[in-house]
Amino acid sequence: MTRFLLLLACFASSLIAQEGTTLRGRVADPQGATIPDARVRLYRHDTGVALQTRSNSQGEYTFERVTPGSFLLEVEKEGFQTATTNVSVPPATPSGGDVTLRVAGVAESVVVTAAGLPQQLDEISKAVSTTTREEIQDRNEYTFSEILRTTPGVLITNGGGPGQNTSIRIRGVRPDATAILVDGLRFRDASTTQSDASSFVSNLNFITTGRVEVLRGSGSSLYGTNAVGGVINVVTDEGGGQVHGDLQAEGGNLGFWRGRGRIGGGLLGDRLTYSAGFLHLNVTSGVDGDDATRSTGGQGFLKYNLAPTASLSGRLWASDDFVQLNTGPTTSGIPAANIPATGIIPAIPLSPEGVRIVNDGGTPNYGNATYIPGRNDPDDRRASRFYSTALIFRHAPAPRVSWQASYQRVHTNRVYNYGPAGTGFQNSTRNDYLYVGDIDTLDVRGTALLASWLSLTGGYEFEHEGYHERANNNAPGASLIDTRSNISQNGHAAYFASQVSLLSRRLQLSFSGRAQVFRLTEPEFDAKGVATPYEGLAVKSPPRALTGDVSASYLIAASNTKIRAHFGNAYRAASIYERFGGGFFNDFFTNELVFNAYGDPRLSPDRYNSVDAGIDQYLFQDRLRISATAFYSRVVSITAFANAIDGTTDPFGRFYGYINGSGGISRGVEFGIEARPVRSLILNASYTYTNADLDRDITVAGFWKVLGVPANMATLVATKQWTRRLSTNVDLFTSSKYYTSFSAGGRSRAFEFPGFTKVDLTANYRIWEGETRAVRLYGKVDNMFNERYYQNGWLNPQATFVMGLGYTF
Repeated sequence: MTRFLLLLACFASSLIAQEGTTLRGRVADPQGATIPDARVRLYRHDTGVALQTRSNSQGEYTFERVTPGSFLLEVEKEGFQTATTNVSVPPATPSGGDVTLRVAGVAESVVVTAAGLPQQLDEISKAVSTTTREEIQDRNEYTFSEILRTTPGVLITNGGGPGQNTSIRIRGVRPDATAILVDGLRFRDASTTQSDASSFVSNLNFITTGRVEVLRGSGSSLYGTNAVGGVINVVTDEGGGQVHGDLQAEGGNLGFWRGRGRIGGGLLGDRLTYSAGFLHLNVTSGVDGDDATRSTGGQGFLKYNLAPTASLSGRLWASDDFVQLNTGPTTSGIPAANIPATGIIPAIPLSPEGVRIVNDGGTPNYGNATYIPGRNDPDDRRASRFYSTALIFRHAPAPRVSWQASYQRVHTNRVYNYGPAGTGFQNSTRNDYLYVGDIDTLDVRGTALLASWLSLTGGYEFEHEGYHERANNNAPGASLIDTRSNISQNGHAAYFASQVSLLSRRLQLSFSGRAQVFRLTEPEFDAKGVATPYEGLAVKSPPRALTGDVSASYLIAASNTKIRAHFGNAYRAASIYERFGGGFFNDFFTNELVFNAYGDPRLSPDRYNSVDAGIDQYLFQDRLRISATAFYSRVVSITAFANAIDGTTDPFGRFYGYINGSGGISRGVEFGIEARPVRSLILNASYTYTNADLDRDITVAGFWKVLGVPANMATLVATKQWTRRLSTNVDLFTSSKYYTSFSAGGRSRAFEFPGFTKVDLTANYRIWEGETRAVRLYGKVDNMFNERYYQNGWLNPQATFVMGLGYTF
């Protein structure tokens, strides 16, 4: 790796003397008046490289040292419709870079996630949603889970408030079937059970993100493992232009406090661009008064344009987090008479007063309660850290040819401490668990514009995953368990993508494919005198993953209607834990240390097939966009934990563990409305219907529905600029009933939970503003109607509020 970086640096230094071309333009409104301080981005079609600047007081902007080629220009200004246009460098005419912004209309943002390269919204052939930094700040969201809650097809589940376990599902499939990317590169935890990002979703907070793009539908051919139900791409702000940024500090109930800062800009005529930010979040009490959580994080980005044809960029995102956890929901202690012997059980929680009595060791009046919600555990906690860092070199040796090489490292660290205090089943001593994951990814790809209507990308990816676990039960004498595990695996992938634009770019065709193979190494377990079935194993390569993807769209110019369709197959690679996982235990009768194997190194990747088709209709001079999508996802095979393995024939002697099991079906429809009827009002609404079923009743006998997925979800976001200084935002989410399972009467039973409605209100008032600076006072009420609701048995916050000050420069 060191040699590779040195070679890259030497090659890059030879490019510094190269020269480029200048692109100039003017930003104006429909009456011809100039628009100053508009943000202008220039995306190269074949690499996605973005240059950024701002228009001056005369509305003029300039990009220096631009290599000739085909580009996509995006112009943004608060209060105007975002505009995009294709330009060539050198421009065909002196005014080739001029842009007119309309005062109303839905945004025409540039999207990079759908095809891996920048595209205008009306050219995208897949279902994609974008949330900008401006919308995030209007809603005053600080977690990515809440940022995503209003996206069609996306389900967010939270286990008890800030910092608690949070999951993301897209289109009804499992949480591990969603890929999270940072600037197009996968973010996941190699040490978690499914090797996805789920263990850190609650720690992903907004700091310097420029926008969040969500691709719904298969994406494995472009982005590899986990990109099944969809892809979430967190795009870092690249800075550029004059020094700019913002600061904010806020506080509220639950013992909540947050401070955040961001700065960006450019030097050397924007040859060097940068952005950086920090965050500290602290919750001292939480939902039950003992749910403290904190998060301290930072993001940074730096890019240097070595020449008009080459750039070197690096980024870092890191976070240090802590949370006090709770005891999970249970039916233990509920009177047997409250639990129907057959059928689906209504989920009726024990009252908060009853929960307090249980926590104090008493016996409450259970009434008609059918379960006890998640409750306080005074010595159950988690400390975690992660960092994701990347280095990317891009070079365009010719106007129609480019290539890039990237290296990314994702490091994760989680420490769990489970003590003997609290109610319900507890350990006799404090148990400590350490999980460390490292993923190193090297990617090299090249793109050629073979014609004005055809691009082709091909690449190779190498990925190394490392897993380390240490467990210590701190028990005395022979009962002590102190073990270590070290396991790794490698992945090699070759992939391609092609974009075809025909009929004056009204017809868009996208093709992509990927082939991935896996290489396993023999695991290392450190536990004296204990053998495992994996030791000395002749490890063979597990089955490979082959994926393909086809999508098409056609824009009917006369009616401004886009018709699109997308078909693909996707995969999730088995995790290291699913291949080699297990647990060390003291035998109940002999007290000897034994190892129970759960994993199977032969596991095939989970396999999915999906198809969707939809329509995007633009009306009233682009003031209204209506989208409708029907989707169908077939889960062909999925990794599941089985409780009935024949240990006499299993090569690892397992009686329970991970197998390639049967799948299921998820189908439904998504509707979206985006409207900007006037300059001062923006409306976004969505509705999602999902019908998800299993092929086998593997969780609850005789029950086939996918747990945790409501059939109906609807959202509304309304932003109103009342005066030049005052704006408000209303954010609504509502869902229908859904099901989850608890153990009751010695077997797994299905419980029906009611849906809930949550409405948030945010108000911003600029108490001072200058030409480029402003101070705002803002407040937010979450769950403003104070609804008490439980997600999968966990009580979520009722009405909460924050107030704060923000400074923009």
